Amino acid sequence: MKDTRYVWNPLRLLSPKLDSEVEQLEEGPETEGYACETPERTVVKMLNQMIDMTKILQTGFKTEREDKICDCEELFHQVREQEKHCTTDLVKEYEILGENVFRVAIRLPSRLERIGVTLETLMICLKTKIKEGIPFSDKAHAELNEIFELTIDILKNLRDAFLTHNKFIMDHVKSQAVQLADFVEKARFAHWERLERGFCSPLASSLYIRILDSFNNIFDYVNKICLTIASLEAVPE
Repeated sequence: MKDTRYVWNPLRLLSPKLDSEVEQLEEGPETEGYACETPERTVVKMLNQMIDMTKILQTGFKTEREDKICDCEELFHQVREQEKHCTTDLVKEYEILGENVFRVAIRLPSRLERIGVTLETLMICLKTKIKEGIPFSDKAHAELNEIFELTIDILKNLRDAFLTHNKFIMDHVKSQAVQLADFVEKARFAHWERLERGFCSPLASSLYIRILDSFNNIFDYVNKICLTIASLEAVPE
């Protein structure tokens, strides 16, 4: 009987050396320096890069400085490249995965990359905020910081779910995604209330809503990734 605590991960089929390298994985989530790349490792790389992007953006919105925007742009470029490699590798291994698994697994790299695209949108918002000197209220900054913290935690847990294949972590990611959507919705209502009462600059309204919409997109793609993984678990081996 299959242990319900763990997710069957078909991407492991493409890595015959993976089980012998568990100790290296346990030393940390970084996968740089491995002699053999696999789709699973590429997915972990993408998540690490997006975690770093999110941290840079969080700091940028806090300090209203773009010191590390170039680093963020480079990370986004790496995410896009990793998506291409991962998708190409999956296509090459169609025969190993089989049609049922392939049809579901092929969607995963693209959905991860779409989170990266959303982070790029947030990066553009940060540049606009700094360049045009658009002010946010203290409450708005606090709301964004809370949303960023949760987003970082979601991406970390999603990465850890791929490393450990623990279904409980994946279930936690699903609940966190719902929480993210709730945070965004509450921030949206609070913003309209501040605007109506004159506590928010009209110049900030459109940009702030665009930022919140971006986090809604992250929720949407995290949710789709969870569904993809659940589908992988359900397909015949």
